Amino acid sequence: MRSNRNRVFGAILAALALIVAACGDGSGEGADIPEGPTINVASFNFPESVILAEIYAQAMEDRGFPVERNLNLGSRELIFPEIEGGDIDFIPEYLGSAITVGFGETAPNDTEEATLILAELFGEMGVTVLEPAPGQDKNVFVVTGDFADENGVSTVQDLSGLGDVTLGGPPECEERETCYAGLVETYGLDNLQFEAIQEGAARVAALEAGDIQVALLFSTQPVITERGFVALEGTEEIIAPENIIPVVNQEVIDAYGDVFRQLINSISAEITTDVLLDLNGRVELEAQNPDDVARDWLVENGFIEEE
Repeated sequence: MRSNRNRVFGAILAALALIVAACGDGSGEGADIPEGPTINVASFNFPESVILAEIYAQAMEDRGFPVERNLNLGSRELIFPEIEGGDIDFIPEYLGSAITVGFGETAPNDTEEATLILAELFGEMGVTVLEPAPGQDKNVFVVTGDFADENGVSTVQDLSGLGDVTLGGPPECEERETCYAGLVETYGLDNLQFEAIQEGAARVAALEAGDIQVALLFSTQPVITERGFVALEGTEEIIAPENIIPVVNQEVIDAYGDVFRQLINSISAEITTDVLLDLNGRVELEAQNPDDVARDWLVENGFIEEE
């Protein structure tokens, strides 16, 4: 009798496992959310980062995960101590910059290798990384079309043959190997000066007014194409792969497991470079709010239902 009961009980368990598997999909929809900590979602202080944080946060909320937001916090120099201290649980990072700026290490030019390195670095903090998105957003150094034509400039190395040239960028750019410091040290641009200009729109205005000759922008900013700017080539030595990559406190993964992991990875898989350009265009060119842009994208891609 005991043997029969065991076989029946085993059959019931197997049936339940099949039902649970059938109820879930790659995004975690339909699966029960276990109890766990509130997820503190953060972003850097520029629109694309806010949009991405909202995309992930809204998807989490729709699935029933408890979420708090801390958006527009600032640069890595401010945010990394918060990640290490456990005050930030989730942030969409940029692969190469996280390695070079966040940890002061050299980032390889291969996305898979860079992901493994970043996972190891964060692992020492009790933090993990999930799958990188195919989309990248890199630092680019742009000049106006007229400046490029008049001076025969197409690469960063070409700037060395000119007189004094000023690069405008956020304050942290001056000391970063991926920005002003890297340009001077790697390419020998002793004629390059630096002017701190925090906001991207202000850098664009200064560039067009001729107050600066080079501006740091992001490769997914639609203003580059819209204004006919030229993104200087030849920056591979200081700019590594910059795939979007979710960084998550290990306690969140331990609490929520595969349901959480699958949801985040399924979203990341859809974030291409073209998607980033489109999202940024909705905010920068159409003046939409980042949270609205995030929700519209999630609806368009079937992650949440339209209300």
